[in-house]
Amino acid sequence: MGGLLRLLTLPMEIGFRGASSLRNRLYDGGVLPVQRIPVPVISVGNLSVGGSGKTPLSAWLVRGLRARGETPALIVHGYGKDELILHRRWNPDCMVMAEQDRSFGAWKAARRGATVVVLDDGFQHRRLARDLDLVLIPSHTPTRTRLLPRGPFREPLSAVSRADLVAITQKESGQPVLRLEERLATLLNEPPLRIAFLPDCWTELTGRPAAAPDRDFLAICGIGDPDAFARTLREATGRDGEMLAFPDHHEYAGGDITEISRRLRDRALVTTEKDAVKLEEFADELPATLVLHLRVEVLEGEERFWSKVEGILASQGRSR
Repeated sequence: MGGLLRLLTLPMEIGFRGASSLRNRLYDGGVLPVQRIPVPVISVGNLSVGGSGKTPLSAWLVRGLRARGETPALIVHGYGKDELILHRRWNPDCMVMAEQDRSFGAWKAARRGATVVVLDDGFQHRRLARDLDLVLIPSHTPTRTRLLPRGPFREPLSAVSRADLVAITQKESGQPVLRLEERLATLLNEPPLRIAFLPDCWTELTGRPAAAPDRDFLAICGIGDPDAFARTLREATGRDGEMLAFPDHHEYAGGDITEISRRLRDRALVTTEKDAVKLEEFADELPATLVLHLRVEVLEGEERFWSKVEGILASQGRSR
């Protein structure tokens, strides 16, 4: 059935690929206008629908900009309240705005005093000029990609050639990426960064510190790459738990909570920070739930990345 569905969606993929290519050519040729705002714009994006680590990396970037004396604003798309809430928790002193029209959001941020704008998921938003395009490529990305609706990709891998920097991301230590690196080497002018999202700590849904699960567990998530979460949990706990995956940005309802409770039995219940935001309202109906927090670790290229960022800030007269 899966093969038949892929065959039936092939014409739609071809149409999507053609429309995407035409749109990019129109921007590259100056036919479609690009808006520029009076402060630097840094985009953190990817090629697929979710699962690359854009949200935690954008938050890490904001913290680094604040440490350099900047007043960053972070613009997220207009859907997905989980990401908006997480950004406001991770950087409570930062201007965080949800705008489907990122160009308008960036302009508002500049008017409100931002000295630099960070776009969470902005690579395809070409109407807004940016000073640095960082594209994240998960380490398990195939060298041949299927575009929507036949696969999860919005653009082919070759689109990274218009990025300023590319980072290979991973959610467990020591992942082999040789074949992907060899393919990217034919598309890039400099080596990719390497970034890991590694297990950091555990909390309860309330945010109170907690210990890692000491028994078998049921993991629930509604994220773009549930397999990556499963690998991270294996590294963090040394166990293979059962995964109950919902669609990305899933809004939990009473029926979901009933199903989770039915399947849990006497196991521990674990989830992601992103899902915890939406599960908090069901805290009284769920058993004790453990939330795994991740940290960003740049394995290769951090100095090169910040050198580019600081160069952009200095050229705009905003280096402090």
